Amino acid sequence: MSKKQAPPVSKSELMNDLISTITVMEELWRYHPTNPDKVDIVESYTQLEIIRADIEAELDGLGK
Repeated sequence: MSKKQAPPVSKSELMNDLISTITVMEELWRYHPTNPDKVDIVESYTQLEIIRADIEAELDGLGK
């Protein structure tokens, strides 16, 4: 039985994969425990809850 070979990966696909990986790593670093300037995730989540509530209230106002 012969194995199918994967088509060769292009340089642009590899570059896109690298950029995507670095982007995710940078985002995770913002919250990483060893980052001395890490984002306080609890505070950030609380702020997002407030923003969500404000947007929902604004949407409710538009529906009237």
